[in-house]
Amino acid sequence: MIASPRLAATLSLLLLANVAYAANAAEAVRWPIPWKAGDTWVYETESIDHEVEDGKPKTMRTTDRTEIRVDDAGKQGYVQTWTSRDSRIEAVEGDRSSADTIAPILDQFDGYGVVVELDSDGQYRRMRNLDETTTKVRTIMMPLTGLSEDPAPIDSDDKLAKAGQEAMQEITRLNLKAMLETFFNHEKVEVMTTEHIRSFTRFMGQRFTPGKTYRDNAPLSSPTRGRPLPATREYVLDIDKDDANLARLRWTHTLDTRGDAESLWLLASELAGNAAAEFPHAGRPENLALHEEGFALFHLDTGTIDLIQTITTSRYGDTHDERERNRMRRVGATRTWAQEDAAAKH
Repeated sequence: MIASPRLAATLSLLLLANVAYAANAAEAVRWPIPWKAGDTWVYETESIDHEVEDGKPKTMRTTDRTEIRVDDAGKQGYVQTWTSRDSRIEAVEGDRSSADTIAPILDQFDGYGVVVELDSDGQYRRMRNLDETTTKVRTIMMPLTGLSEDPAPIDSDDKLAKAGQEAMQEITRLNLKAMLETFFNHEKVEVMTTEHIRSFTRFMGQRFTPGKTYRDNAPLSSPTRGRPLPATREYVLDIDKDDANLARLRWTHTLDTRGDAESLWLLASELAGNAAAEFPHAGRPENLALHEEGFALFHLDTGTIDLIQTITTSRYGDTHDERERNRMRRVGATRTWAQEDAAAKH
């Protein structure tokens, strides 16, 4: 039996529609969640921080080997331990006092593991050993105040004077300890400790159509407090032209300076390092900027990241101007940063 022309045409349209649907579905790719219990990945990490203080440029470079160990993986989520080893810091430009201060701090964190939980979608949930890490940070920072938990005894024959000096010493110590507990509270320690972890896991598990630009209003996190800030984000995925199993995701995340005025003033205060934003202001802060550019090269079959980079620029008037570039390259990856830098120029 031969189908009627109308039926044949209808069937043809349905077939073409299904073929087109299948083609479109095939074009969409998913970033697989790569975490498997027992796996350990090792990355060469580099951070370059450039800022201008009082009109003088200062640049520091920090390197280490970052180990990511997957302790647990299941339907409820994932547990990872991030450990930095062999950390080094150098003053590339300008005053080196900050690098000299930070160097012994890095030494005391060498080999220390930060334990984090991810949800079932592979996104950051919380820091499991936050209490322990916060205590460690405060203990390490205490000597930088000029005092220690066990001050040297006061050598004096005058008992009354000695008692008075010891009392003042204890008051000063308690005040500084309270200051450290305020400055290095749980919120700030978590933000500073997990910043790169959040970037590393941010897009895993999502689906992308190569070449399509996605736009949303995902909030930015403030640099030291992690407060959500009004922002716009764009991201696009492309397949590597030389290796069909490699995908390159690029994104930009930009502060919306038309957003909530109070949040913007709090950010201005955070960047400037003062409490000015705690007081009422008219309008919105001028010359305020926070912008992130991100890049990740990963394997489509496993989800493994070979290269990942974030460049964060923050500015506020004449009081703050900083650019920080963070890079991670998996040990054993075939691609190098030199290759990516050369490709980006063409």
